[in-house]
Amino acid sequence: MSQNTKRLSQIIRNFPSHTIGVLGDFMLDELLRGDATRISPEAPVPVVLMKDDHRDGFPGGAGNVCANIAALGARAVPFGAIGSDRSGKRLQELLKGVGVSCETLVEEPGRVTPRKVRIVAHQQQLLRLDFEKPYPIWSGTVRSLVRRFTRWVGRLDALIVSDYLKGSATTDLCGQCSRLARERGVPVFVDPKPEHPETCHGATAITPNLHEAERLGGLPLREPAQRALGGAKLLEKLRCSALLITRGGEGMTLVETGGTVHEIESISRPVYDVTGAGDTVIAVVALAYASGASLRESAELANLAGGRVVLKFGTAGITAKELQQAVRERVR
Repeated sequence: MSQNTKRLSQIIRNFPSHTIGVLGDFMLDELLRGDATRISPEAPVPVVLMKDDHRDGFPGGAGNVCANIAALGARAVPFGAIGSDRSGKRLQELLKGVGVSCETLVEEPGRVTPRKVRIVAHQQQLLRLDFEKPYPIWSGTVRSLVRRFTRWVGRLDALIVSDYLKGSATTDLCGQCSRLARERGVPVFVDPKPEHPETCHGATAITPNLHEAERLGGLPLREPAQRALGGAKLLEKLRCSALLITRGGEGMTLVETGGTVHEIESISRPVYDVTGAGDTVIAVVALAYASGASLRESAELANLAGGRVVLKFGTAGITAKELQQAVRERVR
């Protein structure tokens, strides 16, 4: 076993001793499974014969980040707004089911908890139905979340901001919580949206995909030279310390302040479903860094985790055991 493999394995073994805060948009993901064997005579669409009324439910968005952290053996503390509707209740049940306490979530009166329903036949997604009314959380909700975050920040080893444009990751809330985290020396990791670049300011690292990074920077980033030059400009523009661009099957690119660039290649394997892969990536990056890894080591582990989670169907995560196996197998 190489020294690097031993080092990465030790980092994973350190995961259970850490607590990670997750601020952002908490959603309910559901799967409806059936069989599609014919085309409708009414329109050129498949007819899906549903097996039953059962729906597989999963925490989505920031909830999936929490579920990944819990699956890796660490403690996740959620900060965000949900509704007091049926979807919100179901989401809380699912989070509690994977060991995530919901006491730090705020139920905002009248809010619609975002719900995504995927209709699947033969492991193929045919249709996604979104039920949501995105709007920024109220000022009173912001104050309540900041109070809860203030009580917890001293016990956090990292903060993740997971923005899905559903209204919880507002500029005000993210700004206040990020500032409180930095004042206590807590590293901040952001999975950003180009519509909200301000959430990146002061972050330890941000983890956009290639398309998001190009939109954030207004520059092409397809080639290594473009990523090196454009990544440095993007770091300066967003005032953050590191940029980790996820590039799907082509791997990742880590750009650090000072111009250091690491191109991290992926291991070639079939991809079944990319749903939630970005949630897995940022969960592993933050947890690894909190466990003493460098940003490069954190990115290497996240790359391995992302490569494993796309082999699973639907909103899925990775366990510490699976990640340890991925570390051992990468040298074969």
